[in-house]
Amino acid sequence: MCTSSLLAARVTARLVRACAPIARGPSRASTHRHGYRVRSTDAGVHDLSCAEDDGDAPYVIMRRVRNADVGSLSDVLLSLGASSVSTIDADRGSDEEEEIFSANTFEEESRAEEKTRVWKSCNLAAYFDSHDVARDVIASAEDILGLKLDVEYATAKANDWVEVVKDSFTPTKISEGLFIVPSWCEDVDTSAVNIALEPGIAFGTGEHPTTRLCLRWLQNVLRKEPVDVVVDFGCGSGVLAIGALLLGAKNAVGVDLAKQAVVSSMDNAKLNGVEDRLTVFCGDGTDVNTPGANGQADIVVANILIEPVLGLEELFAGYVKPGGRIALSGILYDEQSEKVVALYSKHFDDIVVDHEGGWACISGTRNAVNVVL
Repeated sequence: MCTSSLLAARVTARLVRACAPIARGPSRASTHRHGYRVRSTDAGVHDLSCAEDDGDAPYVIMRRVRNADVGSLSDVLLSLGASSVSTIDADRGSDEEEEIFSANTFEEESRAEEKTRVWKSCNLAAYFDSHDVARDVIASAEDILGLKLDVEYATAKANDWVEVVKDSFTPTKISEGLFIVPSWCEDVDTSAVNIALEPGIAFGTGEHPTTRLCLRWLQNVLRKEPVDVVVDFGCGSGVLAIGALLLGAKNAVGVDLAKQAVVSSMDNAKLNGVEDRLTVFCGDGTDVNTPGANGQADIVVANILIEPVLGLEELFAGYVKPGGRIALSGILYDEQSEKVVALYSKHFDDIVVDHEGGWACISGTRNAVNVVL
């Protein structure tokens, strides 16, 4: 087995083991074997002044990580439950600090090591639900990658992070007639589809090319045909599921390993008035009771990471009904996208690769080939 396949297998195994049932109070919907689901009967929308946002935001600092390990470590941390991972120069503020500028990093004709544009030694910061979860994830990451990390556990106030995002997040035009708008801003175009989002620890602003690629794909598909069920794997802030509903899908399902993502998705659904048509599951998607499972989904969209994309092909193929559609992103254009196309060609036809800024969105139509588990 090649190194990337072994990493995918290990990450997928960790994903499954990480999804122990999460006990919730009686106001939550029924608890399933692989997690819980949140319905629109849950508590009201969080806002920026809400007391819950005054809570702690546990995070871990990993010091002086080699540049060759930054990408794989970030992928593993996010796959195992980190809400976010950021990278800075470990030598920042010293004589060894290195400035790196590139607006088209992955499009430049240069050597592979130059394309990465990562400092030779990096400090990574990863946010988690709790320090206990963080310790388990760090131990798993060290095991998977064969690393020994220099870690420090710390806590920030959630509102500190939220205010930073609020200052920097402005309305984003996705395409003609489609915008992502912060909840504190007015709609840019009242005749357009405006997806309102509120920041939180599991927040996704929609400014990344992968989000834009997925939303444009959804807009194109949903304007042509009626769709009953859209499943958004790795839903994060819920932007893709909510976008699908606002663009015409009847129902949507969000699936994510992070509890904060589940809450954030439902909060954002309420901001957009679509909470009655969205069900969000905390888990890995293997629960047969998840709406859309067993070949019931018209569309599966997954804006995640290359390793989970490669490891979850059979699961995704099992969700999509014959003739249904899939869209995958979080994938670098060219080398990574070629691997995904080769793997997904077994269960999907008419595969198309769209790309922007070095990132790819790979879409296809489910064929009649059965999934052999």
